[in-house]
Amino acid sequence: MNNTLAFIVVEDRQNKSLLMCRESAARAQEPLIVLAGTDAGPGYERLCRTYVHLSSNPPEFEKICFRRYFLLSEYLRAHPEHREFVLIDSDVLLFRGVGAHIRRVAGKADFSGSYMRPSGSWDPCQISPHVSYWTAAGLQQFVAFLLNTYATPTGRRRLRAIAARFAARGVRGGVSDMTLLHLWAHASGNAAPINRVFGGRVIDHNINGGHNLLANEFQGRGGAKRLVFVDGQPCLVTPAGELVNVLALHFQGSAKIAMAHVLHGRVRTVALLTAALRLGRRAKNWAFGMRQLAQRPAGGARFAGAAGPK
Repeated sequence: MNNTLAFIVVEDRQNKSLLMCRESAARAQEPLIVLAGTDAGPGYERLCRTYVHLSSNPPEFEKICFRRYFLLSEYLRAHPEHREFVLIDSDVLLFRGVGAHIRRVAGKADFSGSYMRPSGSWDPCQISPHVSYWTAAGLQQFVAFLLNTYATPTGRRRLRAIAARFAARGVRGGVSDMTLLHLWAHASGNAAPINRVFGGRVIDHNINGGHNLLANEFQGRGGAKRLVFVDGQPCLVTPAGELVNVLALHFQGSAKIAMAHVLHGRVRTVALLTAALRLGRRAKNWAFGMRQLAQRPAGGARFAGAAGPK
């Protein structure tokens, strides 16, 4: 039996982010598998028949996100040697020691994903898989949960209620694969976060800003987390000035343009780029919120597809 903890990217496009991800994995000496197939099997076809779109993102985008779990399931049927693995997005950089750290932080769980603990009354009900530990058994359980949720009236009502909370606040998002991961992880006892500080090391939730598992957990610089390289390894800086070795960095959205600069240690360039990107995000989110509020009917706003119980 192969005990190597494989890192798997589900990506059928060749792009600069994937090239940077590959280079970082090679430097970190972690095995990286890229699944580029498009045949996700009968399970995905079943999901498409029952899927209800409850997101501000295009339906095609959300379905692609769901499809990766079915592609993974098909791959694991043909490769039973991968009894556990790490799913990563192509906009993630890996650094030395990440595999051993993830084994320790995941423990005996079947899944461990990344999220921010809610602050105040707003909980988006999301766990991100951009760096997530899985067992093969856990993946099969999640796929079954996903299919059952969309196929049953009770499951669809639950998703509609979450989408309605986003719409009422005028917030981008809604129901995505991260919603289903949140619901399943909490129901199955697999909600321990992979991005918690553990043994002086951490997995990044999103390089944009100082938030990680906790709000303002790390110092920012420009529009991103402040990075300091020590012996060739990147570190984040706590508000108290302590260094925490970061073993995976997630370049969400337009922050992808900073991946090469981080990989080659150009931290000042990263700060300048992400500061400009932060201003753009704020303007985009403000405009979206204004449109949502302007379009809100007297009974409250809903995402397309969310109207009317089923």
